[in-house]
Amino acid sequence: MRKLYWNRVNVQFLSDKFKISKGMRKSFQIHREFIIMTVLLGAALAISTFAGCSAAGQTTSGAEAQATAENGYGLEEFVMVMIPGEDTEKSIQLRDTMAEKMSEAIGIPVTTYRATDYSAAVEAMRTGNAQLAYLGPFSYVTARERAGAECLVVQGEVGTKGGYQSYIVVQADSDIQSLEDLQGKTFAFVDPESTSGNVIPTDEILSAFPDLGLTFDDLHTDGKFFASAMFAGSQQGSLQAVVQGNVDAAAVASSTYENQIEEGLVNEEDLRIIHESPDIPGSPIAIQKDLPQELKDKVKEFLLSYDDPEYFGDEEGKEPERFVEISDSDFDYLQDLKDKYNLSD
Repeated sequence: MRKLYWNRVNVQFLSDKFKISKGMRKSFQIHREFIIMTVLLGAALAISTFAGCSAAGQTTSGAEAQATAENGYGLEEFVMVMIPGEDTEKSIQLRDTMAEKMSEAIGIPVTTYRATDYSAAVEAMRTGNAQLAYLGPFSYVTARERAGAECLVVQGEVGTKGGYQSYIVVQADSDIQSLEDLQGKTFAFVDPESTSGNVIPTDEILSAFPDLGLTFDDLHTDGKFFASAMFAGSQQGSLQAVVQGNVDAAAVASSTYENQIEEGLVNEEDLRIIHESPDIPGSPIAIQKDLPQELKDKVKEFLLSYDDPEYFGDEEGKEPERFVEISDSDFDYLQDLKDKYNLSD
């Protein structure tokens, strides 16, 4: 009202100064007040709309907060990250089905994705962007050290610790017969954090040449031992590097080698294994250690009871695989290798 009063005074001042008629003055004053009232009304509507939007936003946030509160764990979603691999339409569908069933079991929406490399999977756990991770044994040791990861299960034959091996593979007609023939050749590793695709084969090659004074990094540096060395980025990529003749030899997990042959992606007659490592613990599924124990127990219970034959690729005449328990101490020898070669980040 104070602002409207001063506008009336201004109208009177103008009428006196410019001899505006009484009718014009009244018309001008009404028009002026109409404009002012329109502006005030518009402002009121804007404030009302803004308040409504804010209220709506608060309602949405409130719903999210309520959903988060209802699961009791402070999580709006539960994210599972996996190390790099070759996805097919079928494998994605099977993974999504498992995620849906896990969501029902733990009461939180579960999402999954593949990391760009092994280190990215570990980093996702460290930063809290993933609560669960499907890792390799060595990347688990790194995650245990850097991200507070805790092993829940491994995938493997029932009654075992899910062990597998590291193979070094060449083309069938290659002149390479053993580790001693690798010097001066071209070689494909998988990833710096890969157990079967880097850590184990590097250790075994170094052990075969104790008098050369080589370091761990020398095997990944062109011209130091190999004519050239590369990281293929995935188990499948490493194997395909040999198949396509891009390298003379490559490290690969035994499980990948066998699966690629079974799926018809690789012809077994075209390849030859020149070295097999001792058994390696299976690839673990790890969870963030500082999550509520009740939630960790629910996830572990779900995994140990998950019994989808299609997901695990059951075949007649072969021992079925499932998620099985393993002791955290089974990974300690990989920690010893990490310390031996000073592989800590």
